[in-house]
Amino acid sequence: MKIDCSVNAQAKQKVFKIEGEVDVHQAKNLKSAIMDSVEKGNWEYIIDMSEVCYLDSSGLGMLVFIKKEITRNEGKLIIQKVQDSVLGVFKLTKLDEFFGLA
Repeated sequence: MKIDCSVNAQAKQKVFKIEGEVDVHQAKNLKSAIMDSVEKGNWEYIIDMSEVCYLDSSGLGMLVFIKKEITRNEGKLIIQKVQDSVLGVFKLTKLDEFFGLA
């Protein structure tokens, strides 16, 4: 899994582009990459999943944890560009509604 981060400090926005698989082996790397950049305040964190080809329950659980921590720090998490195969996992668990992936 590869994670690239870009920051727009003026807009208080951080974008994480993820490539590869988000599974039990990569969930901790995802947590570290995002949580190490979380700041207190009205920041927007965008996870671009256009290049994610696989997501398992560990990865999904880590995304839930990340969302809760960002919200606790007064920020907002947006997950976007989810491939259909990965979107199925969100829908199966009804987490598409939790993340607002309508």
